[in-house]
Amino acid sequence: MSLYERLFPRFRPKRELRPQGSGAGWGVRLTWLGTAGFVLETNETTILIDPFVTRPGFSRIARRMIPDDLAIARHVPRKVDAILCGHSHFDHVADAPRIAKLTKAKLVGSASTCAWGRAEGLPERQLVQVPPSGAIVRIGDVEVRFVPSRHGRVAFGRVPFAGEVKATPRGPGRVWHYRMGGAFGILAKAPGLSVYHNGSADLIDAELEGEHADVLLACLAGRRGTENYVARLVSALGPGLVIPTHHDAFFAPLERGLHLLPGIDVEGFVSEVFLRAPGASVITPDYQEPICVPPRDARGAVLAAG
Repeated sequence: MSLYERLFPRFRPKRELRPQGSGAGWGVRLTWLGTAGFVLETNETTILIDPFVTRPGFSRIARRMIPDDLAIARHVPRKVDAILCGHSHFDHVADAPRIAKLTKAKLVGSASTCAWGRAEGLPERQLVQVPPSGAIVRIGDVEVRFVPSRHGRVAFGRVPFAGEVKATPRGPGRVWHYRMGGAFGILAKAPGLSVYHNGSADLIDAELEGEHADVLLACLAGRRGTENYVARLVSALGPGLVIPTHHDAFFAPLERGLHLLPGIDVEGFVSEVFLRAPGASVITPDYQEPICVPPRDARGAVLAAG
C-alpha cells in the first residue's frame, strides 16, 4: 500500500446506495466533479458549482494554484452558463475563473471570488458579486439563491484561511492566499426540482426557515465539528434525496479514483441521514457519474447507466 493510500484510504460506494437506471425523463442532472464540485444541468441551462479539477499532488499543494487546462478540458462541459462559488478557498474557487474565461460563463460569488476573477482577466460583465447578505440570481431557467451560511471548523476547531481577498491578486495564488471571503449555501430552483448545495459543514438555521430542497448536496468534511449538523440540515430542508460531497481527498487527479479525507465516516453519515430523514434516499456517486433526478420525485433518482 502506498503512502497516499495509507493517508487517504480508497473508497468504493456500497451497491445499495447506487441505484441504476436509464435516467430517461430527468428534470435535473447532477454530476460530481470531486471535492465540492458539481455540474447541474436542466434541459436549458448548465451551471457549475465550486468546480475544482486541477487537484495538484499532495507534495505540490504549497505551490501556486495554476489551473490545469487539460483537466478542465477533460472534465468540464464546453457549454457553461454560470459558475457559482459558495466560498473562496482554493478547493472551491481556484479553477473557476479559468473555466469562466474559457467558456464565457458568468462567475458568481463573493467579493473575494470576483477578485480572483479579475486576476484571471475576466471583464466586469462576467462577474456577479454577491453581498454578505446573499442574493437571488436568475440563470436561464434556474433561480439561484445565495444563502448566508457558515464555514465548518475543520482545522483544529477553527475555520482555515478566514478573511477576504480585497485587492486583485497577481495571478494564481498559493493555498493561504485563497481567503474564505464569507460562506454561502446555494439553493438552485429548477423547473419541478430544487437543489441545495452546502459546500461546508455548517449553516445558519434562520436563513433556511421556509425553504425546501428536493435534493441536498451535503459536505462531510468537518461535520463532526458542527453540533447536530445533519439533523439541522435535513429538518430545515426536508430533502427527498441526499448526496454526500466534499469527503474525498483532492490531492490527486480524478483518474486516480475516490479516496477519503482523514476522519471521514461516510457510513455514519448515511446512517444519520436515514435516522433523521427516514423517507429520504441517499446516493453515493463516484466521479463523473450523472445522477438523473426526475421532476417532483427526487427519491426516484438513479445513476444513469452507461
